[in-house]
Amino acid sequence: MNPFLRNHHYATFLKILLVIKKEMPTIKELEQKSPKECWSKVDYTWHYLGLYVARPLLKTSITPNQVTVFWIALELLAAVLLLGSYWHRISALIITNFIVNLLDFTDGNIARIKGPKTLLGIYLDHLGLFVGMPLVMLFLGVGLWIREENLLALLLGGVCCLAMLYEKVLSVNPAWYNSAQWLQLQGIYRASSLSKKNIFSYCSELFRKTQPFNVFFFGIIFDRLMMMLWIYTIISILAMLRKLVSQVLAIRRTDAL
Repeated sequence: MNPFLRNHHYATFLKILLVIKKEMPTIKELEQKSPKECWSKVDYTWHYLGLYVARPLLKTSITPNQVTVFWIALELLAAVLLLGSYWHRISALIITNFIVNLLDFTDGNIARIKGPKTLLGIYLDHLGLFVGMPLVMLFLGVGLWIREENLLALLLGGVCCLAMLYEKVLSVNPAWYNSAQWLQLQGIYRASSLSKKNIFSYCSELFRKTQPFNVFFFGIIFDRLMMMLWIYTIISILAMLRKLVSQVLAIRRTDAL
């Protein structure tokens, strides 16, 4: 190709990129359009990084729900990868603790900026949060059973999975009550939340999905799978019991008013 034409095409390409960059809002502008109350500095970091991923997607027809479905599919892939070798498990760790977390905050940013956030989007977001880690723990146990014929690992993975799911199921359901009681139910639900800053909420950071350097991270990196299964199983059972007791006590207090 003629060098002049090659340079001309290159210059045209650069002009197009500059126009796109000029039309694209800054991260500061996006942050103002997508305010979010973050639970911790780690949550804020994911929220901020998610703005960088959301920025180019805002110019496309990709919807927040499509992003959510994509990261839920990645969670399922990560669970399956845990059945394989050490490097398969490392890949699962990268997907679960980094890529999924980033996309989880990205879909929310897109929804807030494009607006409005749909009921389906909220449902899908909670669905991903509810099934992700339970499946990861289950497949971790299944993987150890397949590779080492470790029946205890299979049992721990199953118990941990059930405890994590039941911890969610034990939340009060507004559908059980009439609409006049829904405002009271919000207070009951918050009574079992770990959003308050105390020793329990700080300890929960060691196990939170949004905390990338959690117990799961070190368990995979140092290949201490059985130890990690024991820890998560015990913590999941305690979390389930804490949810049950705190909500029963909150319901009794509400009934006494």
